[in-house]
Amino acid sequence: MTPNLSSVNRSYLKSWIAVFILVAIAFTEYYIVLDTLTNIVSNMEFIETLNIMGVFFGGVGIATVIGSIVSNTVIKQEKLMLLWFLLGITSFLLFSITEGASLLVISTISLLLGISIGLGMPSIMAYFADTFEIERRGRFGGTIWFVVGVCISVFALVTITLGPAARMQSLAIFVGIGLLIFLLTKQRKTEEKKRQPKLTLIIRERRILLYVVPWIMFCLINSLEAPILENFFGSDFFSIVPVAELAISSITALIGGFISDFEGRKRVAIIGFVLIGIGYAVLGFVPNLMISWYLYVLVDGIAWGMFVLVFIMVVWGDFGANTAKEKYYLIGGLPFLISWFLQFLIEPNIAAIPVEAAFSLASLFLFIAVVPLMFAPETLPEKKLEKRRLKKYAETARKLKEKLEGNTPT
Repeated sequence: MTPNLSSVNRSYLKSWIAVFILVAIAFTEYYIVLDTLTNIVSNMEFIETLNIMGVFFGGVGIATVIGSIVSNTVIKQEKLMLLWFLLGITSFLLFSITEGASLLVISTISLLLGISIGLGMPSIMAYFADTFEIERRGRFGGTIWFVVGVCISVFALVTITLGPAARMQSLAIFVGIGLLIFLLTKQRKTEEKKRQPKLTLIIRERRILLYVVPWIMFCLINSLEAPILENFFGSDFFSIVPVAELAISSITALIGGFISDFEGRKRVAIIGFVLIGIGYAVLGFVPNLMISWYLYVLVDGIAWGMFVLVFIMVVWGDFGANTAKEKYYLIGGLPFLISWFLQFLIEPNIAAIPVEAAFSLASLFLFIAVVPLMFAPETLPEKKLEKRRLKKYAETARKLKEKLEGNTPT
């Protein structure tokens, strides 16, 4: 019997909606919780800030490692994601009643927040990679990140006048609505026993190291430079930087997703490194020109869109192929997570670093970071790239032939 095409299309559409909901909520709640905690600790002593943010990032990191190990071994992927939803809603509601609480209580809830965010992240990203075929993963990854940017912007705008408690209550409602949509759109999957790769073997693979090393270098440079930039730009200008870069990166990821599916992930990543290296170089040479500030924001936003697409959304799923992909996304996510915490560690010592030297060194190391990518293999299968190139050449030849025949006198 021939399957009903409309029912098949509806099934695919529901799967896509479920993935969009999962990834959008995961990153939205991470950024909103991080922003809320940052605002709370802004008037605290450094040791208190380190305590609260340390347990939060520690909770995210530990839960991410645990989640990547237990998914589809101790607990089924779908059940783990449902647990992630419920744990998130619970922790947000608990945090909303801690106003005026002691440092110990706030730190404990911060730890719970971190665990609730990190536990399901590897499974969610693996779910995304398993849903979309490798040749279309880039464009869907870019589209999802565009949706993430919209969600973060809208939520931040709607809750901008709310205090931490009300903001967390709003986040709990937002996640609760997402849970209902996910339950209505998720598709029952056939049980497929996938090979569980060992983490130690993954990190020893040369092809993975050639992508991990540049990604780690960028994350470290970004974490070291962020407080310097805030101090250099001043609070007024720097306050618009995250908003502008979120908008730029969302659009760039959307465009870069299509490019990565047709030209490959490696090329998109290299362009990102070159652009941000140029941005820091310009700041280093002419730091006092306002145009160099705007140029930096532009190229940094473009680069972030490309890096998010390649190093967070796509490339680790490509490496995972037909195996369980949670541990691959763990490797890609940890540098990104650790870099955020490093910003809080170095911020008190930021005044001792010369600005021009910091920007010039950042530019140099970013250009060096491109070198491993030059030797890295393309994760999009070469056959698919070659097929698309041939199709493009054939189309160009056909148009040229038609043009020549049109110009030939009769």
